[in-house]
Amino acid sequence: HNTRPLYQAILNLMGKAEHPSLLEGEVISFAKEIASERGREMVQTTSRLQLYQIRVAYMFGDLDLAAQILQETHGTEHIFNGKYEFCEHLFYDGLVSFAYAQKTNEDKWITFAQDSVGKMRRFADNAPFNCEQKLHLLEAEQYFCAGRGKEAIEKYESAIFLSGANGFVQDQALCYERAALFYLENGDIEKASNLYGKAHNAYLEWGARGKADHLCKHSPF
Repeated sequence: HNTRPLYQAILNLMGKAEHPSLLEGEVISFAKEIASERGREMVQTTSRLQLYQIRVAYMFGDLDLAAQILQETHGTEHIFNGKYEFCEHLFYDGLVSFAYAQKTNEDKWITFAQDSVGKMRRFADNAPFNCEQKLHLLEAEQYFCAGRGKEAIEKYESAIFLSGANGFVQDQALCYERAALFYLENGDIEKASNLYGKAHNAYLEWGARGKADHLCKHSPF
């Protein structure tokens, strides 16, 4: 039962869901499950559903949906104490918050994001193999939001390197994608296009054909 949100997220990433930004498909229906679990006061199960809905919404470009759920879940990562999802919660909390801060210019999203960065820093100190690349990507996004391009480039490059060195191809794919968008925003089309292609290939290597196809369909080049 606890693995079904993850299973459905995997199917979405593989391209086996009609609406990939929604945690809806052959395994689970987010809308139905969230109502049921809230009625039963199953806090951890509810939070797990929200985490994976935020994740697929972010990865498939529905920032409004991701931010809507995040407003409810921010600061609740302790529910996953002792589980890998604790780190994932902080990671996507920060990514969504930085992206939404850029979209809306609302200060509260920067506050949310900085809170996640501070907590991720402690995780990276204690479990660098699992978390240091996530921290560096969050820091790159932080510098991107602040308009500090030189520092952002250094952090994107280190996040890409650490993801590969630590064997997290999924994180490396996301680092390539976010770095590509940074360079695109700053007018370096050649560098952006190169990194976008690397993101596509890394997602394919991970097995996320649905996400790779989404990059092609929504390519800015």
